[in-house]
Amino acid sequence: MCLHTEGKITETEDLDIQRGIFQGDSLSPMLFCISLIPLTQQLNKSNTGYEGHKTKTEVSHSLYTDDLKLMGKTEEELQK
Repeated sequence: MCLHTEGKITETEDLDIQRGIFQGDSLSPMLFCISLIPLTQQLNKSNTGYEGHKTKTEVSHSLYTDDLKLMGKTEEELQK
């Protein structure tokens, strides 16, 4: 597994996954959302997206259950 953080790459040995959570299991949605926390944090730091008119809050993504929508002003922002 490779993890890219702050300009460096950390690589681990292969992970041997012995067990899993089946789709439909009551833990599945919560564990899925927990696994996306690092991605959400990186997207929040990206300084991309749209600024709300009333709140002046920048929104770079929308995450709902298993649906991730990325938002950017330009194609370059979406690639970033």
